[in-house]
Amino acid sequence: MKFNKIINITTSALFAFSIFAFAIAFVVTPDADFSEEENRSLTTFPKFSWDALVDGSFSSKINEYFADQFPARNSLVGIKGVTETLFGKGENNGVLLGDDGQLAVRLFTIFKSRLERTADMDYFYPDTVAQSVDALNNWAKSTDLPVATILPPRTVDVAASAFSYPTEISDALHAQLNETIAPEANYIDLLPIMREKYDAGESVYLRTDHHWTTYGAYIAYTEVMKSWGMEDQILPQDAFSVEVVEDFYGTTWSKAGYKFIEPETLEIWTVGNEDQFVTSCISEKQVKGEDGKPTAVKEAYKTFSGWLDRDFLTQKDKYGAFMSGTHNEQTVFLGDGNTGRERLLVVKDSFVHTMIPFLCQHFDIVVINLSGRVANITDYVEEYGCDRVLVVYNWANLIENNNMAAVQ
Repeated sequence: MKFNKIINITTSALFAFSIFAFAIAFVVTPDADFSEEENRSLTTFPKFSWDALVDGSFSSKINEYFADQFPARNSLVGIKGVTETLFGKGENNGVLLGDDGQLAVRLFTIFKSRLERTADMDYFYPDTVAQSVDALNNWAKSTDLPVATILPPRTVDVAASAFSYPTEISDALHAQLNETIAPEANYIDLLPIMREKYDAGESVYLRTDHHWTTYGAYIAYTEVMKSWGMEDQILPQDAFSVEVVEDFYGTTWSKAGYKFIEPETLEIWTVGNEDQFVTSCISEKQVKGEDGKPTAVKEAYKTFSGWLDRDFLTQKDKYGAFMSGTHNEQTVFLGDGNTGRERLLVVKDSFVHTMIPFLCQHFDIVVINLSGRVANITDYVEEYGCDRVLVVYNWANLIENNNMAAVQ
């Protein structure tokens, strides 16, 4: 009895000490703004308001703040990942663990309205998707330009066989897109192609990240060219040299916490003329015009040769080397952009970054980031004198936000 009492007291004391130590660490440790491991911004302490307290948004943000800023968070996530695996659960933090270390996000925060989002959900709201599709359809019908639309499936949709994961939800979203996107939008359905190639053992999606591989991007490029009747201009695979970048860990690996999963490689495909291209990252600022009134002026805040920013290859976010990460507006021109080539407007998320090396062999490219809520496609077409438009926006974004619903 005395021994048991000592054990109980010791356990209670250690527990109390742990709570106290973590509380002190939480207070004295400065908040971090960004997680390099997860490649995302972290939640900082929210601004208080009575309205936010009443509608519950303040409490929700406080929970997110504690979750993001908790001391030793990355280590604890890793411990949890190992524990879940030992118990045979097969997933952690909403990420599935499949054959050959394949990872895929299963649970998402689903958008219903600006004030209503549902976390940890494996479904989607058809009405949210319908709003985005309607906006895309209306814009596509309003233009005479050749258009192509690619909506890349998620890893969980493509690699379902790696997890023996049911495809009913994927198939429902797939069916809605096929049935409702207007012919004018020229929708290129990639799910059957990507699933077939993945099931055949071809590396079309990354193992530790949510993006496709460079080979997957090449497939998407060929399908776009075919849809525009430009099959004879497609560069064959053997036209490219392949540079292999080692030790790549993607954002899905970071979210999952499976620290025991081995890194993979990232491929960079080149044809040898990359130094002839110039990529510019562009911002807009207000200046005083000749009439004394504020006027908007665009300027390049970053310019580099080619489309690859090699500084990223020494960081965890190696995928960011393509196009130097995400920017709201960029151009990729051959020389000064006055060569007389066709000009392609790309309305995108980050899936298109690995397609740019292929597309720029045929077009001068203007890139606008739909996730940055840049929605007026027509204005960009007119400003840059674009001849074609390509929309690339993945399924996860379609269900997690309604940015595309603002397209016009």
